[in-house]
Amino acid sequence: MPDALSRSYARFVSSLEYGQLPHQVVDKLKASILHAMVVSIIGAQTHHGEAAIALIKEEEAKPDGATILVDGTKATRGGAAFANSKLMHATNQTDSYRMLIHPGPCVIPAGLATAELSGASGQDFITALAAGYEVESRIAGDFIPTTQARGFRCSPVYGTLGAAITTGKLLGLNEDQLVTALALACTFAAGTTEGPRVSGREMLYHEPQATRSGIMAALLARENLKGSETCLEGEAGFYNAFTGNNRGELTYTFVEGPGAGPNPTDLAQTVEGLGSRWELLHVTPKIYPTAGYNCPVIDLTARVRADHDIPPEEVASITMEMNWLETTYPSPAFPNQDRSMPGVGSTHYFVAYTWVHGSYPPLRQRVDPGLGEVDGVGADQAVTDLQQRVEVTGQKDRANFAPRITVRTRSGEEFHDELTGNELKWDLATETEHISALFGDLPWPRAQLDSLVSTVANLDREPSIAGLVGTCVPA
Repeated sequence: MPDALSRSYARFVSSLEYGQLPHQVVDKLKASILHAMVVSIIGAQTHHGEAAIALIKEEEAKPDGATILVDGTKATRGGAAFANSKLMHATNQTDSYRMLIHPGPCVIPAGLATAELSGASGQDFITALAAGYEVESRIAGDFIPTTQARGFRCSPVYGTLGAAITTGKLLGLNEDQLVTALALACTFAAGTTEGPRVSGREMLYHEPQATRSGIMAALLARENLKGSETCLEGEAGFYNAFTGNNRGELTYTFVEGPGAGPNPTDLAQTVEGLGSRWELLHVTPKIYPTAGYNCPVIDLTARVRADHDIPPEEVASITMEMNWLETTYPSPAFPNQDRSMPGVGSTHYFVAYTWVHGSYPPLRQRVDPGLGEVDGVGADQAVTDLQQRVEVTGQKDRANFAPRITVRTRSGEEFHDELTGNELKWDLATETEHISALFGDLPWPRAQLDSLVSTVANLDREPSIAGLVGTCVPA
């Protein structure tokens, strides 16, 4: 009889060493760390970021605890991780895996808190992140659309597991304890899609709470209680609860038709190639303060605008073809109608804004569909007019983050362009190039920002993560 899934993951994590990580995996994780730390500085300037910091300082301050980024106050392990997760997610500029999970704001804050408290080295920190990112991504994988269709928001559900694995690795949990950590994380996982369906805001605290729950799962696992090895694939386990069955039967897949994803899929494939095939390499950072699927749309629109320089008034129509799940967020089972029609924060809006202005500002205030104008956002008449001539269509055979654009002019010309879906899978050099372009406009000392870039690049040579944290707290 094959090992339970939790046992396979636990064995992988417990034996994983830094020297086993391919260079591209280390490079990718450094890119994710740099992105998350810079985004936390941006997030600290938002109302929600400030509120999270204030709450934890009031309720969970602890002089010998872990550091709240940007503020510098020490707090409990879970409290600091909660606040830091909020900072990394406040502007919707975190990272994504297959559009609908965001490992960074769960895995990285959990790792930061425990690495700081345990005095872990930079290599230990990177190794723990590799474990958390990889296990979370693999468990989620093909099941993401089906989980969303059950009414659960994937990011906190799967993020709880990623945070538990990262924390457990840094705590030095053995194989049996890691099985229990996963079992507890499966029990603690939560988060619904009703907020995204009706433009509710409760999802702003999904990742912070998932981070805290994952940390607690790992801490409790040290008590050596026996967790269920079949916590994932059991008759009443995680997959049955969050996908509706434990047989790998999927109600929705990312792509359908020729070359479509498996339906059903095999649960056993989630652990195939552990340590040799790395799913975390497919993580994409979000440079713009919007839903992940809008980021490649903005880049593609900006590229075509630059190539052809057609004034907005000369545009007869713009058609944007996208993966069908990207046009029915949060799920085809529960679509948000505000996202499927022209309006502030919709894909139509970002296409129109980018065409009118040539680009979209990464540091612009976050806008979401269904909330109307916020501090004047949306009061641009040229954008308002053009978005009425934008059509967004969902295609079941297009990959995620691989939009295709067709621009028709009033004179009858027609232009096409498209992305492959791989453009946003940045390495450290690309991440550094994009994120450093923002430094001049960030409310943070330039010397510390430059030091952050250098520290991340050399993190595997650092004896601790003190220097990394130090670049993101007041000098």
